[in-house]
Amino acid sequence: ELRDAVDPQALKDRISNAENMISNYATEMLKRLPSTEPLSGARIQFIADGRIRVIEPKRQRSLRLVEVGSDQNYLAIHLALIFALHRHFEYTQSPVPGLIVIDQISRPYYPEDEKAQDERNLGDMARDEDRQAMNKIADFIFDETSQSSGLQVFLIEHAYIEDDRRYREATVERWTKDNNVKLIPDDWAERDD
Repeated sequence: ELRDAVDPQALKDRISNAENMISNYATEMLKRLPSTEPLSGARIQFIADGRIRVIEPKRQRSLRLVEVGSDQNYLAIHLALIFALHRHFEYTQSPVPGLIVIDQISRPYYPEDEKAQDERNLGDMARDEDRQAMNKIADFIFDETSQSSGLQVFLIEHAYIEDDRRYREATVERWTKDNNVKLIPDDWAERDD
């Protein structure tokens, strides 16, 4: 045990194993998330120094993140990686808190406009593919959270999926213009600079 704790090769081996496990988890998760070419069938390679590679299946070439295309693809990569990391943390019993905070998974699906400041029902999305993508992402989050023994997800979202019972029941607070409830209340004291 002492040799494993201080041996540089043992440390490299543990890091390499963690990179492989996280990459495998993320690749499996990416298949379950909505994405478009060149992500279809792609593999994610996580490197512990912070680099991320996306390996496209046809040409087996490594894509930089700027080459993966749409906001939907960026979202899929980020969700796959963060949930893969947390799955690995749980598996290795790492002392990392089981909390993921996500802000606006609907961003790739709603055009920016004046309504973006308030909650919108999923039915307000113009395209059926966008509604299906949002449902697929919600399913992914609920599935991953239910498979974990201690993971919590805090989702801040403009879209409201009212026809999903799990989503309705998991919603703790709705901050809308109609109910005048806000994440940061108007009466909070401002910080003096």
